[in-house]
Amino acid sequence: MADFQFSIRPRIWIGPDSLLRLPLFAGEFGVENRAILIADPLLHESGVSGRVSSLLEDRGVKVLLFDEIPERASTRAAEDALRLTRGSKSAFVIGLGGQKTLMIARTAACLGRDRLDVDAFVDGAAVTAPPLPLVEIPSSLRHGFMCEDAIILADARDRRARLMRSAGAPPAAVLIDPNLSTGLSAKMAASCVIDGLMGAIESYISARSNFLSDHVLEKAIEFLAKALTIIIARPDDPSARADAWKGSFLAGIGQGSSAPGMGRAVSLAINAKHGIPKASLAAIILPYSMELGAKSRIEKIARIASLLGDEPAGAHEERTQAEAASKAIEWLRTRLGLLKVPSRLKDFDLNLDDLVETARDAREFDFMNWLPRAVSVDDVFDFVKTAY
Repeated sequence: MADFQFSIRPRIWIGPDSLLRLPLFAGEFGVENRAILIADPLLHESGVSGRVSSLLEDRGVKVLLFDEIPERASTRAAEDALRLTRGSKSAFVIGLGGQKTLMIARTAACLGRDRLDVDAFVDGAAVTAPPLPLVEIPSSLRHGFMCEDAIILADARDRRARLMRSAGAPPAAVLIDPNLSTGLSAKMAASCVIDGLMGAIESYISARSNFLSDHVLEKAIEFLAKALTIIIARPDDPSARADAWKGSFLAGIGQGSSAPGMGRAVSLAINAKHGIPKASLAAIILPYSMELGAKSRIEKIARIASLLGDEPAGAHEERTQAEAASKAIEWLRTRLGLLKVPSRLKDFDLNLDDLVETARDAREFDFMNWLPRAVSVDDVFDFVKTAY
């Protein structure tokens, strides 16, 4: 077998009220005066940001709130957050929200002690100072880059999605509290679960996958598929959120040991350029990504059919791999039909000509080098046309 190396960062807590552990980190990091909370604006309106702030302020830590994050946030929002972090001399960063917000918080923590501006960082300048301690509190039922040294931002200069890697990017800790996602509508929760499922499936079929990621991602797919089925049938069932977070946690570990794929790259590129939510894009793209995966890793797409919990044990052994792979894709499309979500990129009034640049941007992500087979920009555009 090939050489295998494994390490994991950050420390992760999952469970109701895991949020209450936050003050312990302030003491561990020696934070005695000031912290900055970078939060999704909607969580401020719902009172969640206030609750997080009070946990620290009750222990004498002054918390500055930054929630000026527009719907189409870019490097400009990250620069504003960084400026406030430096200007306030904050010693501790908390990110609260979805991926967009967490990536802005990562930027502020990674560059907080450095002199680089965000544009220089995006252009490839190296970070030389140690990062500020960062605790991430995700709220959207998925966090695929949880265990990676990645920061993904939309460049305000050209609206291109940029991926930067730095040793200071990963958080010190992640607190996953399922109670924070109860405000999501059933349709949005289902779309977020599908987004997590895309990360798990694409990492499962990646050329970088290994024996550890395979075992972890198979269990992630099981949890996420179960969560999706429950959300569709019983939207208010709290077990769906619990299963979704278990699957998301495992998917994050698996992706960190493997690599995401074509669908993730395309969704990030379209989101940055056109502002369409990544979860909505995942619901469109994932079936096509699975069809593409079946052309080179059919044994794994076939294996997924037995992980979806929609057939009696041993049934997959009676089918050919092609039949099993088709069954897995059919399972997903059936649930997408029940959700009544858009099924084509053109449903968002996108112009196909504008998506040529999207294909270029998607191909530039470094993890695209780990697809089951090598692809060019033209290949990526062919994939986009299929989903269009």
